Amino acid sequence: MALKYLSNIDLNGNQLRGASIEPLSSAPSDHLIAGRTYYNTSSDKLFVHTGSAFVQVGTTYAASVVSSSGIKLRLTGNNSTTDDVLFAGGTGLTTVATNDSTITINLDNTSVTAATYGSVTQIPEIVVDAQGRITGVTNRDISTELTVDGDTGSAATSLAADDLQFLGTTNEITTAVTKAGTDVKVTIGLPTNVTIAGDLTVTGKTVTTNVETVSTSNGVVFEGSAANDHEVTLKATTVTADRNIILPDASGTVQLVDTSTFAANIGDGSATSVAITHNLGTRDVIVQIYDNSSYDTVIADVVRTSTSVVTIGFAAAPTTNDIRVLITKIG
Repeated sequence: MALKYLSNIDLNGNQLRGASIEPLSSAPSDHLIAGRTYYNTSSDKLFVHTGSAFVQVGTTYAASVVSSSGIKLRLTGNNSTTDDVLFAGGTGLTTVATNDSTITINLDNTSVTAATYGSVTQIPEIVVDAQGRITGVTNRDISTELTVDGDTGSAATSLAADDLQFLGTTNEITTAVTKAGTDVKVTIGLPTNVTIAGDLTVTGKTVTTNVETVSTSNGVVFEGSAANDHEVTLKATTVTADRNIILPDASGTVQLVDTSTFAANIGDGSATSVAITHNLGTRDVIVQIYDNSSYDTVIADVVRTSTSVVTIGFAAAPTTNDIRVLITKIG
């Protein structure tokens, strides 16, 4: 049994603790005034009277599909008014209502076919839209061959299979390949001992050698139009040649240095036998002797001691540099 209050209860701002809203299994039929509240134990919902009817406290909703615009979620308030919330897919998105309580947001397919793109001979060219989606992929062939041209000959080098070689020539050119970090270096140079298989042409103004021996079997020719235009300096202990060395003289005129002949002045006032080193490399030589004072031909003993030396014998020792000896190689 409950106490009936026939007047309002004013708690004067104090709390109502431990109280329960009237639980009923259905809506009451008495005291149907605005503000009458009860808890429906069947639906587990709270209802309040508006002065004309009980309405649920809070909101109810119902979903309906809008075919052209997306999914519309309809919210019904306790004053029986409705508001619609639209779930519409944006760029690249589509909304789908599976049922009245499920909304699915899907990522739209682009025009790209699902596949693996690119290979050892192709790279993918990718088109990306403002949302960061890949909207186009095209395979582009990459160059797999490098054409290498030389002074003579041309070859297509496969970057995937071939080995590009830098080769020198024995005794003429050397090559070396090294790698430091990401730098591959090809060094081309001359060996310590250089052999020129063909002709050597030097077009500069000065040729300088600093060697112990200059030797040739076919002759050496140095040509120049004037001494100040073409200068040849030979710094060698020995210069030998089976034929001739041709040099420009001080005026630029070409002069012949005959390496098949030898000349020397002999005589010291005491020696009656004089060995002369001519270095012509053969005993096949003609020896002529004349007097430096009278220029008359004289006769003396001549012995071809070796391929490099002849020995001149006299009955009496000639005076200092009195005798001129000329030696000519035959052949």
